[in-house]
Amino acid sequence: MVDVSVIIPVYGVRNYLEQCMDSVLGQTFREFEVILVDDGSADGCAEICDRYAETDSRVRVVHKKNEGAALARNYGLQISEGAYIAYVDGDDWIDEHMLETLYQALRKEQTDIVMCGRYEDVGDSCRQVRQGLDAGRYGREMIQKSIFPKMISNGDFFQYGITPVLWDKMYKRELLEKHQMDVDSRILMGEDAACVYPCVVDAESICILDDCLYHYRQSAASAIKSNRGKISERQRYQILFQSVAEKLKARQHLYDFQDQWKEFLLFLMVPRSVYLYQGIENLDFLFPFPGVKKGSRVIVYGMGTYGQFLYRYLKETAFCQVVAAADRNYQELLKQGLPVIAPEEISKYQYDAIVVASCFARTTGAIYRDLSSVLPKEKIHVIDVPLIRSRETMKAFGLE
Repeated sequence: MVDVSVIIPVYGVRNYLEQCMDSVLGQTFREFEVILVDDGSADGCAEICDRYAETDSRVRVVHKKNEGAALARNYGLQISEGAYIAYVDGDDWIDEHMLETLYQALRKEQTDIVMCGRYEDVGDSCRQVRQGLDAGRYGREMIQKSIFPKMISNGDFFQYGITPVLWDKMYKRELLEKHQMDVDSRILMGEDAACVYPCVVDAESICILDDCLYHYRQSAASAIKSNRGKISERQRYQILFQSVAEKLKARQHLYDFQDQWKEFLLFLMVPRSVYLYQGIENLDFLFPFPGVKKGSRVIVYGMGTYGQFLYRYLKETAFCQVVAAADRNYQELLKQGLPVIAPEEISKYQYDAIVVASCFARTTGAIYRDLSSVLPKEKIHVIDVPLIRSRETMKAFGLE
């Protein structure tokens, strides 16, 4: 028997899996097992998994047909033996002290969940992202008083209280099993949140660490997937919205999470609004930028997930004329094949509007301050938060 099980769902990550596994097996903490769940990969991942199992007795491999990350995690959890569970995604990697730090914090503080910060890595650049709440131990009374009011949304659009991902945390088995096994397998976007938030609501105690210990890989290749069709996309988000809303409603006597949960869904849906906003084709402005009218010459600023969706939509529909796409991390994005210019080059172009493609309040504010110090303020457009939160938008996204 081991105290800790590390579950790694594996699908289509051949180029990254060895770095992931080397970081896990190279931990300063040694007493754990690794469950590799090969979710029907056809890119050579299966062979890599088997090789690690042959050379390290701590590694077990399961090969199964492709059914998605949620079911892969469920399967790994079912066959794992640890009293404490951690997840790692197969295209990410972890700091060598991560398991030891989380395990020791769980044992010392006697909590149900411990969570840390992460590094967001794009090529050779990275930035630290911590939880949106103060570090420390929270007992049940403090969870209800200090965590619940900011658990999902920390006030601004959008800022997490607790990150909606499984992999920057370690859990007591009993708590995780209760909720991970109950995640609707039809959820393909936001399935982590469908487990994480119910776990926090039911936890007797949690511990938040300031340490950034997980490396989350971001790449242009994985940022956006092909459109599955508007009806299919809307159905998937409805399943996520309704299934978690029911769980949270059952705990409404503890706290009313309805507005926070809707805010989270809006955060997920806004970048994909071209597929999810019913009636978007009838608007005379670029949603959610009411000051950017149809036919405008625009520069898309920010080429993360949102920026790429927006860039592709405008190119395909010609709703607005895309003059250029800009990003502070342009050098790494150019290496990944994206047509990006440096922010300093914006002044060389003729444009009507700069559209800041970010839903994160802090990032949006920083970008606006930087751009407005050197470029005309009236041409810089950020998302209109009152418009996003309006009842009209809620109805268009199916959240009313």
